[in-house]
Amino acid sequence: MSDILTYGPTVLAWAAVLYRLPAVRRSPGDAGRRSYWLTLLCLALALTVLLPPVYLWLGRAVGVPNVGRLLGNGLVLVASWTVQAYLFHLNYPPEHARPRVHRMAWALAAALGLMAILFALAPVDRDAVDFTRRYGDAPYVLEYRLVFLAYLGLALVNVVRLSWRYAGVTERPALALGLRLVALGASFGLGYAAHEGLRVGTRRLGLGDPLPAAELLTQLLIAGSVSLIVVGSTMPAWGARVGIPALSRWTGRYRACRRLYPLWRDLVRATPEIALVPPPSPLADALAVRDLGFHLYRRVIEIRDGRVALRPYLDPGIAQRARALCAAAGLSTEEAHAVVEAACLAAAMEAKRRGRPASPTSSPLNADGGADVDTEVATLGRVARCYQRSPIVRAVLAGLRQGETVESKQTAQLAS
Repeated sequence: MSDILTYGPTVLAWAAVLYRLPAVRRSPGDAGRRSYWLTLLCLALALTVLLPPVYLWLGRAVGVPNVGRLLGNGLVLVASWTVQAYLFHLNYPPEHARPRVHRMAWALAAALGLMAILFALAPVDRDAVDFTRRYGDAPYVLEYRLVFLAYLGLALVNVVRLSWRYAGVTERPALALGLRLVALGASFGLGYAAHEGLRVGTRRLGLGDPLPAAELLTQLLIAGSVSLIVVGSTMPAWGARVGIPALSRWTGRYRACRRLYPLWRDLVRATPEIALVPPPSPLADALAVRDLGFHLYRRVIEIRDGRVALRPYLDPGIAQRARALCAAAGLSTEEAHAVVEAACLAAAMEAKRRGRPASPTSSPLNADGGADVDTEVATLGRVARCYQRSPIVRAVLAGLRQGETVESKQTAQLAS
């Protein structure tokens, strides 16, 4: 297990370097692609330098004990800068990306300079692959490690933030999933930075390792971080070949069907004739994984038909009350529109269930929708979410029921 955790990420990183090299050679002027490949190269070199045989050989060849530690840590920081440069260019226009890249470059230069000075001052005169355990309580080693971990932590925070941000807006499923894996790998890296910072701090205080099997945990965090980052960063190149776009479409349709289910089910209960097939139970619907495109298409049509069937049961005052509550809550226009529509649908279903006479003069429900199936699903998805979760919808229904209760009492008193 230890050998797998030590050598596996290194082999994976070099495989990614060689796999992406032809694409870089085909587009030498693409700064983003070049930064991305340099990240993989620096990461592979860092992992190679820190392998025990190479680490010990470097110390003997250069004549500086533990020089592999300084070189490997420096390469890790360079890789963390190049990946930030790539993500900055993905998320921002060039005129905004460049200043951010330059600021992180100056911070990188400062970190590398401080690390070199602290390493030279530290009494680490014998090669030790287990550097933290051997020299954790030596002078200047704590400061050296904290400078390294501080820049690494800052870079990884940016990687998580920028990867997740761009994954949410890109229309390429393989790129979106790959960036989310990169963000997850960077989160493992943040766990490594926190764990190593705690280790060197407790060793300086003479408390030993804070957790049992600290070396194994460090290896697991490094292996997990490197593996996820390498796999995620190369996924846009090979994702389409293994069906990532098809999987993304299936996942999107499944989630949309589940999101629309409560609203669709209640509309069919209110007007059963709109449904081609009666709604299944929640469990059966959750287990339905085939023909999702057809089911989603039918669900959208039947929700639309249900809305039309409820027009005569709509009280115009419901929309006004819901809009007032949305304005008081400070909701955005898009969110308020969904909440008002959900409140109108819920109130109309409640009125029909209670047997209120239909009124041909009632205001129709807003028929605004998407220009195609995808935008229609997104529009109805917002309405369905508000129908199920919005406190404003619940407040409108509660007010409706309370008003009908008062009206029923007054009618009973007049009758008596």
